[in-house]
Amino acid sequence: MGISNLTVLCQITAFVLSFILSFFIFVPLAVNQYQFNGHCLLYATGTWNATSEQLTNVQWGPNSACGFGMFIGVVMMLLTIFYMCIDALHLLRDTDSSWLDSCLTTLVSFVIMLMLFAESITISVGFKHWCNVITTQPAGLVSCELAPFIPFDSSDNIDASSFYIHMKMAEFGSWSSFICWAFLFATSVIRVIRYQQHESFMTSVNRERERILQKYGPRNRGEYSAVPT
Repeated sequence: MGISNLTVLCQITAFVLSFILSFFIFVPLAVNQYQFNGHCLLYATGTWNATSEQLTNVQWGPNSACGFGMFIGVVMMLLTIFYMCIDALHLLRDTDSSWLDSCLTTLVSFVIMLMLFAESITISVGFKHWCNVITTQPAGLVSCELAPFIPFDSSDNIDASSFYIHMKMAEFGSWSSFICWAFLFATSVIRVIRYQQHESFMTSVNRERERILQKYGPRNRGEYSAVPT
């Protein structure tokens, strides 16, 4: 197996892992928001009522904090399916992607990597903020892991029995996906560098331009040709 095919195989493996990890992000966040009656617990605040021993005056976090994570998870799932199919075809046909395709993959990987980093920070910091709220006195909770047993007002219709597991799954999936896409970004950069080592930058651009003109040129000329009288 050549170096090119080995790189493609590594990318396919990373895409498969990223596809699996995407379910660790948007599924737990969606289920948790459903169990919390549409509220997002990230960056939420509240006070403990010493008399009723309930968490009251809860100011829930912005829905965008949870919505952003679900959005990234779904987008990542769709992108990984697309790139898995493309790379699998190249691997089966023993071909390599073009210079333009490699550049686009590098750009997409970089953008997704940055978005995953921002999402991971949002989940980690937001969940830590929530844990600090529910473990302050007079809560009597030693750790956030025991917090699923905290009582809420029954009128809020909140099921907090599994929020710790959901948030930890989302946090794990987010940071693991960030590592996967950082690896994909690195391998994409390597493929672009390999192209530049074999041929000059302008030669690659001219070849891509000629390929596009051959594919779309005749049709465009036919569309703009003069109508015979």
